[in-house]
Amino acid sequence: MGCNLSVSTGKSDRDPKKISAMFSSIAGKYDFLNELLSFSKAGHWKTRLIKGAELPERSLVLDLCTGSGDLALGFLTERPEFKGDVIGIDFSVPMIDRAREKVAELGYPYPRRVEFLMGDALDLQFNDDKFDLVSIGFGVRNFADTQGGVREMHRVLKPGGQLNVLEFFRDGVTFPPFKWYLDTVIPWLGNTISASKAYTYLRDSSNEFLSCPEFERMLESVGFREIKSERMTFGIAHIVRARKG
Repeated sequence: MGCNLSVSTGKSDRDPKKISAMFSSIAGKYDFLNELLSFSKAGHWKTRLIKGAELPERSLVLDLCTGSGDLALGFLTERPEFKGDVIGIDFSVPMIDRAREKVAELGYPYPRRVEFLMGDALDLQFNDDKFDLVSIGFGVRNFADTQGGVREMHRVLKPGGQLNVLEFFRDGVTFPPFKWYLDTVIPWLGNTISASKAYTYLRDSSNEFLSCPEFERMLESVGFREIKSERMTFGIAHIVRARKG
C-alpha cells in the first residue's frame, strides 16, 4: 500500500510509563491549556466528533485515552437521545481522578451511566465484540504500538460498530503561519504554563506520526471499512471514522 505500518521512530519517546507520568503532571491544567492554546477549537473538534458519531440509543461506548473525560461525558451531555452507557479508560491516575470529579459535579443521572477506569489501550480487558462505538481523542499517536492499538480497538468493537478518532497527523497543516504557531508558540507557552515538556512532546509526536492517509490504510489493513476523514481547522486536526467490517 506504499506506507510502512510499523511504529514511527522519531525523537519523541513513547514509553508508556514516561507518557503516563507526563500527562499525570499536567492533569490539573490540561483542560485549561487545551482550550487556551487551541483558541477553544479543541472543544469544537470534540463536539463535532460526538455529534457526528453513529450512536444507537442503547449502545455501549468505550472512550480510550479518556484523559479528563471530555469525550466520554460529551456523549451523555450532548446527545440527549442516547440512553446507553460509557466506559472511559486511561493510564494516568490523576487524569482518571479529574474525570471522576467532573461526573460527580454533573450529578444525577450521569454517575450511573459512565465509569472511568485505569487501563491499557494496547491490552484491553474486555471481551471481543463488546462495544457499539469506540472513541479516542488525541491518543492514537501515543500508542507504543500503533497497529497493535488499532487491532485492539477493532477487536472490542461489535461487527458494524463505529470507530471515531480525533487526532493530529503528520503534514496535516500546510499554512505557514499555523505551522509556525504549532511548532513554536504552543511548545513554548504550553511548557511554560504547565512547567513540563508535555507540549514539546505534542509537537514532536505529531510531526513524527503517520499522515492521515497512512492511518486510513492502517485501519483498512486490520479490517475496518467505510473509512472517512474530515479536516478540522485548516488540517490542524482530523476526525477519522470507520466501521468494523
